[in-house]
Amino acid sequence: MTTIDKSGFSVEEIIRQFRSEYKIRDHELNYEILKRPSKGFFGLFANKIALVRFQVPENSDRIRLFLETLLDKMGVSFDTIVSKTEGKTLYLTIEGVVETGFIIGKNGSMLETLQYLVNRVFEDEKTLDRIYLDADGYRERRESQFLHKFLPQINKIKIHGKSLTLEPMSPGERRIIHRHIERDRGLRTLTIGEGENKRIVIFSSKKKESEVRNESLDEKTANQDKPINTRPRRPRRTKPMADKATDGAAKAESPANAKPVKKNRPPRKPRPRPRPKTQQGEKLD
Repeated sequence: MTTIDKSGFSVEEIIRQFRSEYKIRDHELNYEILKRPSKGFFGLFANKIALVRFQVPENSDRIRLFLETLLDKMGVSFDTIVSKTEGKTLYLTIEGVVETGFIIGKNGSMLETLQYLVNRVFEDEKTLDRIYLDADGYRERRESQFLHKFLPQINKIKIHGKSLTLEPMSPGERRIIHRHIERDRGLRTLTIGEGENKRIVIFSSKKKESEVRNESLDEKTANQDKPINTRPRRPRRTKPMADKATDGAAKAESPANAKPVKKNRPPRKPRPRPRPKTQQGEKLD
């Protein structure tokens, strides 16, 4: 905390000017009125000067206080927020969270959203470049598992000095790589590509960024100019047309497949018409 005394003709005017000058928000305002202006007795012994003492928090304290206020409004119960500064990077860890699943979210989605919000609010702070947010060591465990497969390749850069281009990654995964490389003064990172999933190039700090970028472009061009494997496919074995015709004829002539021949029946003879019956004594014409 930094203590600053301000004087003026009105307490309200002193507070307004102080907030505008130091860009202090309501939840950060902490002051003590040392002297108020007075009219005196019949205009005698009047004191027209007011004196106010302000407590200005450091950047890390301001960000921590903002996060505490935000979590309180969200209804999140926690014990404390621990802050740690490394260079121009601030690490905030929320400890003692009651509902850990809510504050972390699915695959850390809620934690990523809060971290993005805090970075946007304090993006004008020149003393800080990045703000990382964690809850009960979740990010530390996740980063350790994710980095495990890349550590052997990263360590080879220090020995051979050759840059390493990683596979396309999401923004959250790229931040893990950036955060790990930031702690090593002998290495630097460069992001290349387009879209949401981009690549990270890890290279020695002795190299220039423009040199590494040109090497990446040359490598990409070489991969595009690489000839495509045009090995001819083996022709499919087929029977000659004559064989097919012969096979078809033989198949048609085979008795097994031959259709039965119908025999012609002789025409039916007409049945004789029965003669009509006559009564006794009656003759037929």
